[in-house]
Amino acid sequence: MTTKCTALIIATLFCLPLMGEEHDPNPPSIVKAVYLTVTSVSNSDKLSGILKNLEGTEINALIIDIRSNGQNVLFMENEKVKNILNHLHSKGFYLIARIVVFNAGKSWYDPGNKNRWRVVADSSLLALSLGFDEINYDYVRYGSVNEPKSNTPVSERRGVIKSFFEFLREEVGNKTGKPISVDIFGITFLKPSNTIGQALEDAAENFDYVMPMPYPSHWSQGSFGFENPAHHPYDVVYKSLISGWNKTKDNPATRAKLRTWVQAFNLDSHYRYYKYSEEHIRAQINACYDAGCVGWALWNPNNRYDRESLIPKERRSP
Repeated sequence: MTTKCTALIIATLFCLPLMGEEHDPNPPSIVKAVYLTVTSVSNSDKLSGILKNLEGTEINALIIDIRSNGQNVLFMENEKVKNILNHLHSKGFYLIARIVVFNAGKSWYDPGNKNRWRVVADSSLLALSLGFDEINYDYVRYGSVNEPKSNTPVSERRGVIKSFFEFLREEVGNKTGKPISVDIFGITFLKPSNTIGQALEDAAENFDYVMPMPYPSHWSQGSFGFENPAHHPYDVVYKSLISGWNKTKDNPATRAKLRTWVQAFNLDSHYRYYKYSEEHIRAQINACYDAGCVGWALWNPNNRYDRESLIPKERRSP
């Protein structure tokens, strides 16, 4: 990727249209992504620093938060958003818009609310029209432990979420021909979770990519035989993915391919600080490949990514 001075990037992002090689809207054969917040992308200085850090790495995709209320997706005029996306495309990135569906902070939307379904679909269509290549849906579920409770009976929740999956397939995926992906709990690869309404097979039947979150720190003590699963990133990610995907991938109704989120934040399974180093991150990526994934995405809520973790050892300078 070509280095440019900050001033030129600022001008390009917010003022000037960009010219460059024609963008390929199709997903890379292996998506290698990092997650970015709205703030990171809409602030030219922050974005400039992130892009500089990613130069020369294997990252070829960005998963970017957008607003899901039907308004401007990045807190700025649509033309400026297009310029930013054009700039990122010119850098060679495949761009995925992440929409938080039912979580509204301290409160939650009712997953059965059809008006909310429509707003989410319209936000998706707007994002695709501005230049995003794919839509990724997160928090497509009912509340979990310590989250707002719902009056919907547990026995009905999976059916509601499945219906919403089908709605997105028709209203976004089928109507635009663009890929759609969904984030689901890692536990759903072991069994459906009726409490939150998520089931792996329902997601696999309606999305182009299923993206579980098997973060090692999020498995409880004793999971997969480990006292502290966060200390065993390869085994935890591999075992959690393979258990569900081997039962799902050959189902005739499955249309999805498998990607996974990768823990790139510092935490252990007892919710204590534990440094997640380059070795922990690469171990998860290796597990992803061994489990049959066609991509991965690093999650760090602060968008701080260790550069060494993003360069395979065989590509590093001596």
